[in-house]
Amino acid sequence: MCSISHGAEIEGRQQAIWAIDALRHYVPGFEQVRLRSFGMTLGARESRKIEGKVRVDKEHVLNQGRCADSIGIFPEFIDGSGYLILPTTGRYYQIPYGCLVPKGVENLIVAGRCVSADVIAHTTMRNMMCCAVTGQGAGTAAALSAQLDQGFSDLDMAKLQATLKDQGVRID
Repeated sequence: MCSISHGAEIEGRQQAIWAIDALRHYVPGFEQVRLRSFGMTLGARESRKIEGKVRVDKEHVLNQGRCADSIGIFPEFIDGSGYLILPTTGRYYQIPYGCLVPKGVENLIVAGRCVSADVIAHTTMRNMMCCAVTGQGAGTAAALSAQLDQGFSDLDMAKLQATLKDQGVRID
């Protein structure tokens, strides 16, 4: 078990160095960037995910997916499962509210790395910055749900989006 962990740590550090090198060579302003430190140990990047009313997939992320129930946006940033796309192009996708709401379960909403997404889409949605977007969407939805006495599946999407916009969230 130790050799597997050790090998994964070596591989992860090598990939970080390659990413820094790519930033230096291809992104204006990053010519002098340097890595200050690595994390002490490996961490879990994936955990259990819900089966949501909407499942974000690879095509949605890679083709700047748009949706009527957007709760925020996130750049096309994929770092895993054989992909490395750095957020340097200005391309982004909308995050659908439906990926936070589990099928067949009432009074539950999720955020973070357990949202409904396929393997490739999950490599971007598990990112801490994207988790912040889904967290704000879920928290705002929970407050509105209680205030309006509406379940998560029936929540007034226009009110949720207006509230998020009032908070400064870019949803489109």
